[in-house]
Amino acid sequence: MARSILPQTRQAEKVVLYLRMSDEAQVESIPSQRTELTKYARSKGYQVIREFVDEAISGDATERRTGFLSMRDAAGRGEFAVVLAWDQDRFGRFDPLDAGYWIYPFRRGGVRLETIAQGKIDWEDLTGQLIYSVNQLGKAQFLRDLSRNTTRGLLASAREGRAGTGGLHCYGYRSKDGKVWIVEDEAKGVRWIFAEYLKPGASLRGIAAELNRRKVPPPRAKVWRVSSVRAILQRRKYTGSFVYGASNAGKYFAMRDGEVTPRRKSDKTISAEPIIHPNKFEAIVSQETFDRVQVRLVGRKGDTTRKQARQYLLAGLVKCGDCSGAMGGITRSRGAVYHCRTYHQTGSTACHQNTIDEAPLVACIVRKIQERYLSDSALDRLRKALEAAKDRTRPRPGDLTRLRREIDDLDHKIDQGAERALEAPPEIVPTLYRKFEAWRVDRDRLKTELDALTSRQTMPNRNRGIYLTQPPPRDCGLISESNGTGSTCTAC
Repeated sequence: MARSILPQTRQAEKVVLYLRMSDEAQVESIPSQRTELTKYARSKGYQVIREFVDEAISGDATERRTGFLSMRDAAGRGEFAVVLAWDQDRFGRFDPLDAGYWIYPFRRGGVRLETIAQGKIDWEDLTGQLIYSVNQLGKAQFLRDLSRNTTRGLLASAREGRAGTGGLHCYGYRSKDGKVWIVEDEAKGVRWIFAEYLKPGASLRGIAAELNRRKVPPPRAKVWRVSSVRAILQRRKYTGSFVYGASNAGKYFAMRDGEVTPRRKSDKTISAEPIIHPNKFEAIVSQETFDRVQVRLVGRKGDTTRKQARQYLLAGLVKCGDCSGAMGGITRSRGAVYHCRTYHQTGSTACHQNTIDEAPLVACIVRKIQERYLSDSALDRLRKALEAAKDRTRPRPGDLTRLRREIDDLDHKIDQGAERALEAPPEIVPTLYRKFEAWRVDRDRLKTELDALTSRQTMPNRNRGIYLTQPPPRDCGLISESNGTGSTCTAC
C-alpha cells in the first residue's frame, strides 16, 4: 500500500550571539561582529534568541566576563543549542587546561560553538577536540608573547623616562604623545587631600567622608575610601617624578628590579624597586609636603599595627544592620567593639556608624550554642542518633548464620581434600596444598569476622547504654542503677 510522504518543516535551531572586544579603542568591533553574525545566522536558518556582550575585557580574564558567565548559565539551563562568535578567540583565549573547565557546562547542556572564522567546532569528536585545542594553544600563546613584548617595550621607555610608561594617566595628570599636563580640577582635590592630612587630628577616614560629602568624583570607584585616599598620599608622581615599576604586577610577565620576569596567575603582587626620574614634569605638590605626609603615614601605620595586634573573634562575620557590610573589631576603653567597615572606609554618606560590644555578642552566641547543642533535649537527640547508628550497624542473625555456614563448608572442604590428597599423584600434591592453604586463610578470616560480630552483639546494654565485656570489680565504689547492690558498674 502506497503512503503519502508530506514534507516536514525543520524547526530552526536556537542560537545566541557572543560579542567581545578586549580594548576600549575597538569602537567598531561589537557592531561589526553583530552585523556579520546576524547575516551568518540568517544564511544558516538559525533563530537568534539573545546576545551576550563583554566589552574591554581580555579573553583569558573569564572570571570577569559577566556576559560569558551569564551565557554559560543559560547553556546549562538548555535555553539554546549553538553559540555564534566571530572567531574562536572571541569565545575565549583559554589555555588548554583552563578550557575544559569553562567549556564543560556548554557540553553538558548539548551546546556547540560555531564561528565565522573556523566554522562548526565539534567538542564531542576526538578530531574536533584536537583541532580546537591546537588553535586554542596558539591563541593563548599569543597573549603570553604580547605580554612579554609589551613589558619589554614599556621597560625600555621607562628607562628613557618617556611619558605614558610612568602611569601618568592617573588622577590629576594626563599624557599623550610624550606630553604631560595637569587636570586642574583633579589636581585641586589632590592638593586639598595633602593639606588636609597634615592638619592636627586629621584621618584618612575623615578625609574620605568629607570628599564623599562634597560629592567629589573619585578616581575609579563610586565613593572615596580610606584605601583610595592613602593611594593618593603615597603617589610620588605628584612631586613631578617619573615612576615606573613600583610593584611586580602583570599577568604573564612583569618588570622586577629593572628586568622582565615571567609570572604565574597565582603569583601575588609584591613591591619592587621602581625606575625613577625626578623633576620630569610639573609637580602638583611640593617634595617637602610629600615627605612630611610620608613620615606621618608611617607613624600612623605603626600605631594601627599596635592597636590591631588583638585578634577579634567575630571580625568579618558580623554584618551591619544598615548597609549589610562586614564589621571589623577595634579596642575601646570598655573593651572590644565591632563597627561597620563601610562607615570606617567612606563615612556617614554610605552608612551610619553601627557598633556593638563584643562581650554581650559573644555571650549571646555561647547561649545559643548551649541551647542548640548542649541542652538536655539536644543531648537526648544525640543519644538517640547514636543508638540509631548502632542499630544500623548491629549484626543481624542472618549475618551470623551465613558466616557459620561458610566456615562449616570450608572445614568440610579441607577435611575431604586432606583425605584425597593421600591418594593423589605426587606431581599434583603441591597444587593441592596451595588450594588447602587458600581455604584455610578464608576460613580464618571468616572466623575473625564472626568473632567480631558476636562480640559486638553481646557488648551493648541497650536499656542503659552500658558497655561490658566482663563483670567489673566489686570494690570500684560505684553502685548499679538497676539493683543497688554494687554488682554492676554503670561507668566502667
